[in-house]
Amino acid sequence: MSKVDKVDKVDKIDNVPKESKTVRYIDLFCGLGAFHYAFNSLQTEQTTYECVFACDIDENVRKIYEENYGIKPEGDINTINIETIPDFDILCGGFPCQPFSIAGKKEGFEDKLKGNLFYTILKIIDIKTPSTIILENVKNLQTIHGGETFNTIKAELQKRGYMLSVKVIDSKYYHSPQSRQRLFIVGDKTKEYEFPFEPTNKITPVSSIIDYNETRYLKYEDKYNLEKCKETRNNKNNCKMLFKLVHKITKKGGRQGERVYSIDSCGPTICASSGGPGAKTGLYYVNTRIRRLNAKEGLKMFGFEETFKWKTMVREEDMLFYLGNCIVVNVVRTLLSKL
Repeated sequence: MSKVDKVDKVDKIDNVPKESKTVRYIDLFCGLGAFHYAFNSLQTEQTTYECVFACDIDENVRKIYEENYGIKPEGDINTINIETIPDFDILCGGFPCQPFSIAGKKEGFEDKLKGNLFYTILKIIDIKTPSTIILENVKNLQTIHGGETFNTIKAELQKRGYMLSVKVIDSKYYHSPQSRQRLFIVGDKTKEYEFPFEPTNKITPVSSIIDYNETRYLKYEDKYNLEKCKETRNNKNNCKMLFKLVHKITKKGGRQGERVYSIDSCGPTICASSGGPGAKTGLYYVNTRIRRLNAKEGLKMFGFEETFKWKTMVREEDMLFYLGNCIVVNVVRTLLSKL
């Protein structure tokens, strides 16, 4: 029997009874709560979405989550008594990507700290038996160790009765001014999920989220020379690169954190682990000067509104780090609306 609660409502206009329901979900490795934020935006009179459990190992993230959603997440998922988790219908989880990412060591399940968290997810599934699961990770998850890791993940989920749908989605097609490619796995026990068609919307430029009052520009002249690209070129993700910073002594430059992008195109992926002058956000040419994005701009890039609360809890650099591990709200909202 479904865990979804159904109640008959009477429409005020035509007095026709309409069935309403409450869909309960859990938010694993919740971070800034992109899943929660997206579910909240989908609330209607007929369908209510209720988060009954969330967890994250980072204490500051838990504070931010509680401040914005009114729910205090639990800590380390490995220390939680699964039996105490309330019943739910949908399991959501962007499980840690470092063991599988290009930027990480690509140890996969061999990563003793984070690689085996997938098996903790399986334990929760075995005990709570949700009807639907939505998992997110880096696209590299499909190819690490020759695809063996991904095949194991699929086999374990299928063994538990889930029909799986898998797709790499780029956020630039979902009204986000960032090219962020992530792998989504949707499993359902009653039907095969159909991903929405890739939108053909015009790319949203970075200029749409720029804070023109920002005054913290990069002072690079003592350490770097600024070299203009021989021709303004777009990379494979439609990010327009204008300049690169070249170190005056080593003569090296042009790495991800040293590339300067136009705000008239979409931006590169915000990454928690990237370094250089443009660490995490990349560098942009704004008002004829060069700077990184600030946290407010970063939040907008991920689909969070300016009302999102964080300033009294963490430093801006911390928020940019958390964004580097975040899911784009616009993408999740679209996927959830098709469940």
